[in-house]
Amino acid sequence: MAEGIWTAVSGAKARINTIDSVSNNLANVNTDGFKKDRQTFKEYLTVLERDPNHTEIPRGPITDKEFYPLDGRDQSFVVNDGTYTDFRQGNLKVTKSPLDLAIEGPGFLEVDTPNGVRLTRQGSLKVNANGQLVTSQGAPVLASQAGGLATAQPAAVVQSGQGGQLTQGGVAIGQNSARIIQLPEVKSNVFINQKGEIYMGDQYVATLSVVEPEDPTQLHKEGAGLFVNRNPNNVIVTSPNSIIHQGMIETSNVNPVEEMTKLIQAHRGYEADLKAIRTYDSLMDKVSNDLGKLR
Repeated sequence: MAEGIWTAVSGAKARINTIDSVSNNLANVNTDGFKKDRQTFKEYLTVLERDPNHTEIPRGPITDKEFYPLDGRDQSFVVNDGTYTDFRQGNLKVTKSPLDLAIEGPGFLEVDTPNGVRLTRQGSLKVNANGQLVTSQGAPVLASQAGGLATAQPAAVVQSGQGGQLTQGGVAIGQNSARIIQLPEVKSNVFINQKGEIYMGDQYVATLSVVEPEDPTQLHKEGAGLFVNRNPNNVIVTSPNSIIHQGMIETSNVNPVEEMTKLIQAHRGYEADLKAIRTYDSLMDKVSNDLGKLR
């Protein structure tokens, strides 16, 4: 009987993970470019731990399990199989700001950070005091380059043995400085076409680096709307399927009604699991304290 309580405990723990994930989605319902998270679960059967050719020899009173084998189904547990990000397209919101960009399709903007090149879908851009095109978090937006890869780099800065050059993860700091887009001043004549080419009047400035991962599920959230690609084999290719929309912003892909429904379901499931735990606790209390009083 004591074993059954752990099935309810595993279910309650799974519900807590779902509540945490859904709550985070709801908290970011108004965060531009946010991609919601989902929890995945699987059922784990304790019977899988046993040798299928091993036969248990009854060494005590015969129980109902010997007449009706359950094959471990009475000892099945819920296991959190991980979290995945839903990369479905969010709605596009018109802002009419010349530096607001929305990506239609699977592409990401490449930006430079102290931790290396990162990817983002947040297109609310601005020009900083140095005339650089940056994100709302201050990360410089990078121009396109042939065969560009966005892979994670360690944040630690160390002194190399040759010439005292500062390096970051073995890569010289400032290697992306040539790709940082410079806009001398923000004017109403800034034009960005659907390919990401930036013009000021008739003068070409740069082309945004919009890239598409071959497998988006291998991207990991790093916070502040940034994604990191830690798998060097997940090659980032040029983006033939993405379209840039100037004067628009991609909103969060979170549906608040759907998330509220999931949150209510998770809470009710959690309450049911707690009720099962209390029932098992009550039964074990009776076994421990009341059966010994029988005469």
